[in-house]
Amino acid sequence: MQSTYILPSAPTVKRSPLYGTLSARLVSFLVDTTLLVFSYTFIAYGLGVVPDEFESWNHLALNGFNMAELLLVAKVMFLNPYFPIIHWAYYTLLESSQKQATIGKFTLGLRVTDLRGKPVTFAQANLRYFGKILSLLPFGLGFILMVNSRRSQMLHDYFARALVVNE
Repeated sequence: MQSTYILPSAPTVKRSPLYGTLSARLVSFLVDTTLLVFSYTFIAYGLGVVPDEFESWNHLALNGFNMAELLLVAKVMFLNPYFPIIHWAYYTLLESSQKQATIGKFTLGLRVTDLRGKPVTFAQANLRYFGKILSLLPFGLGFILMVNSRRSQMLHDYFARALVVNE
């Protein structure tokens, strides 16, 4: 009788992708957007930007959601000049900081680098931020570009010569 000796297999190491995946970037975007809207709501209420136009949530819950009221709240929130400034500052300052990431990217272990792996400059972060408008224009195809990209770059990453990488 011949006995067979089974060699122990080498442990498999699950490698994480070098570049940020589409799903990780989407989740980080949702985290960042939630934080921005939440903090902006506190700022808008705290500063009393337009206190007469805000309806209380209790009033909306009791009387039902009227589309005109919701549009008014959306107009006050997003067409106010403070929101674009806060949005721009959040993305640009945090991505060009030492952490190289917004809070959403940082929580998922992503960071924004230049093509050599170094932190992006303030000018690159600005170019990346405003390049997102061009990524949105043709039906959001600039965001889906990363599926066929070798380094998982979106259109605004190409413009800024930047990468989103895993730590």
